Amino acid sequence: MNKSLREYGGDVAIGAYGIIYRVAMLFLMIVSGLNQGMQPIVGYNYGARRYDRVLKVLRQTVVCAVCVTTTGFLLGQLFPRQVAMLFVDAADGAAAERMISTAAEGLRIVLCVFPIVGFQIVTSNFFQYIGKPHKAIFLSLTRQMLFLIPLLLVLPPHLGTLGVWMSMPIADGTASLLAAVLLFY
Repeated sequence: MNKSLREYGGDVAIGAYGIIYRVAMLFLMIVSGLNQGMQPIVGYNYGARRYDRVLKVLRQTVVCAVCVTTTGFLLGQLFPRQVAMLFVDAADGAAAERMISTAAEGLRIVLCVFPIVGFQIVTSNFFQYIGKPHKAIFLSLTRQMLFLIPLLLVLPPHLGTLGVWMSMPIADGTASLLAAVLLFY
């Protein structure tokens, strides 16, 4: 990621990604907490063959996770400049404005499918909790490796920094679609 950003956007793009990453992680840490709360409930009820409870907890956790990531999405879509300004010293003048503009553009693009990322993460963990580690590992790898790395090799040479930003939501969306297929079929 940083290699592509340095090559196609320089230090400003790397700094902007730092802002985007921190914002995304703020919401993903909440989703992680939801997953940790779901784990013992799902494990206990799955072991007790209370599948109705397992599905109920899964649904509730997915809804909560999607609400959390949707909040991040809305923040990134409606107030990207204001969010970026929280991380940049405005006294830096033109350099600060470049960083804010780059981060704001990146926030809008990177977080454009963020609502469904909550679903993908919960689903991946759910498979681990019900004793299906192969599906869990596969889903965990899809988002950040299987889809993201090839996209980072293909898109940036043609689209520059925009290609780096676009690779993340495309990987997230594809991984979420795959998670839905594995969950429902």
